[in-house]
Amino acid sequence: MKQDFLNYIQETFLFPNQEMKDFEAALSRPLKKTLRVNTNKISIKDFKKLALKNNWQLWETHLGKNMFYIDREDTSIALGNTLEHIAGYFYVQELAASSSPYYLSEDTTHVEDELILDMSASPGGKTTQLAEYYPNATIIANEIDKSRMRQLHENTDRLWARNTFVTNYDGRFFANFSELFDLILLDAPCSGEGTAYKTDDALKYWNIKNIKRIAKLQYQLLESAFISLKVWWELVYSTCTLNRLENEDIINKLTDTYGEYFRIVSLTDWDDSSHIIRAWPHINKTWGFFVVKLRKKESIPEEMVKAKKKIQKNTQWFKKVSNTDEKMILEFLVKTFWLQLSGKLYTYRNEIYYTEKNIDFVWENFFLYKSGIKIWKLENGSFEPNFFLWTNFWIFSRNTLETTDSDIEILFCGQEISAGNKAMCSDDRNENIHSLQDWYYQATKNTIPSGIVKIKNWQIKSLLESRFYRK
Repeated sequence: MKQDFLNYIQETFLFPNQEMKDFEAALSRPLKKTLRVNTNKISIKDFKKLALKNNWQLWETHLGKNMFYIDREDTSIALGNTLEHIAGYFYVQELAASSSPYYLSEDTTHVEDELILDMSASPGGKTTQLAEYYPNATIIANEIDKSRMRQLHENTDRLWARNTFVTNYDGRFFANFSELFDLILLDAPCSGEGTAYKTDDALKYWNIKNIKRIAKLQYQLLESAFISLKVWWELVYSTCTLNRLENEDIINKLTDTYGEYFRIVSLTDWDDSSHIIRAWPHINKTWGFFVVKLRKKESIPEEMVKAKKKIQKNTQWFKKVSNTDEKMILEFLVKTFWLQLSGKLYTYRNEIYYTEKNIDFVWENFFLYKSGIKIWKLENGSFEPNFFLWTNFWIFSRNTLETTDSDIEILFCGQEISAGNKAMCSDDRNENIHSLQDWYYQATKNTIPSGIVKIKNWQIKSLLESRFYRK
C-alpha cells in the first residue's frame, strides 16, 4: 500500500491509528458481491424465484429496490457467465457504484420524457440503471474513449436500454448546449482510490501532482455539465475516489464561481445537512465513493459562459431504414413471431437498430455511434434477428421451441442440439428462425424467454454472438 496515500488520508480526515489500520485492511479485502435486477426484462419477484432455483441467496441492500447482495454455494461459474447474466436479467454492479443513479432518481421510476445526459457512460452499468429509472426518457450515453464503447454497446443491448443513444465527445463539448438537459449524471474519471481492493494499480502511481491534474479535468467536466443543465433540474457528480481534491474541492470551486445559481440537495430524508454521501471501505464495506447532487436555481448570465465553439454538422453513419427493407423486416416479424414493432428502425452498415423514441432533435445535434438497440442484421438480402430480440419482447406466440436447462447450457456454450424431438408452437419445422421458450418455467410459472435460434438441417444453433459464449 502506498504510504503517501495513507499519510494523506490520515492527515486530511484525522483518522486515529486504529481506524487507519482498519481502513488499510479494508482496501485489500474482497467485497461482498452485489447485483442489480434488470426490471426492464424481469420482475424482482420472478428473479427471486430463479435465484431460489439456483440456490442463490439474496439480501436486500439500502440502495434501491433492485440492488441485492448475493451468495452462492457453487462459484465454479463466474457470476458474469451465468445464463441469467448473459440473457440480461441482472447486472453485476458494486453497491456504492449504483448510488449515483439511485440518488439522482431518488429510487423512483419516472414516466416523463426527459432528456438525460450520462456524461461518462462506459461500461454502461449506470446508463442501464438510468434506463430502468427513466424508461420513457431519451438518454445520451457519452463515452470519450472509443476503446471502451464496445462494452457500452453490448451492455445497453443485453439489458434492453432501448431509449439510449451513444455519443463520443469530450464531456467539455456539452457546454456548447446551454440549458439543454433535464438531468445529468457525471460519474467523473478519477484516480480510482476507492477501487484499490481490486488491484494494486489503483494506487501504484498515486501522488498529489497526478491528483491535481485529474481534478482540473473534473472541474471542467462539472462546469460543462452545469452550463448544459436546465434551470430547476438536477445533476449528480460522483467519483470512486476518496481525497478531497477530486470531491469537496471540486464542488467548492464550482460554488466560488456559480454558487448563487445552484444549491446542493440533501441526499437523506433524516438529515437536511447531509449534502454529500461519502462511502468508506472500512465503514460501509463498499468501494470508496463520493456523491453530491446539485439543483440549478437560475440561468447563468451569458457573459459568464465562455464563447461557444462553432459546432460542425456531421453526416450520420446511421441511416433511416429504407421503406423496402422496413417493410420486409416488419412483415418477417409478423409472419414469424406475430410481433408488431411500433418504434423506428435505423441501419448502420448491415445492422438494424430499434428505438421507440423520436430522435429527430438528437439526430440533428449529435453524431451518434448507436441508436437504441441492435436487433437485426442484413446478409445478402436476408434477415437474421439478434439473439436478444426474444428476451426483450416476451410476447412471441408463434415459432417457439420448448426447451430445458440442459439445452440452454449447450446452446449458450456455442454448440448445437437436435431439433428432432422439440415441441414447437408451429407445425412447420422448415421455419428457419425460432425463439426459445419455457426456460425456467417451472421456477417462475411464467414463460421467461431465452433467445433466438436458427434451425438448419434439423440442428438448432443459438444466434448468440461468440463473444457472449459461456466459458
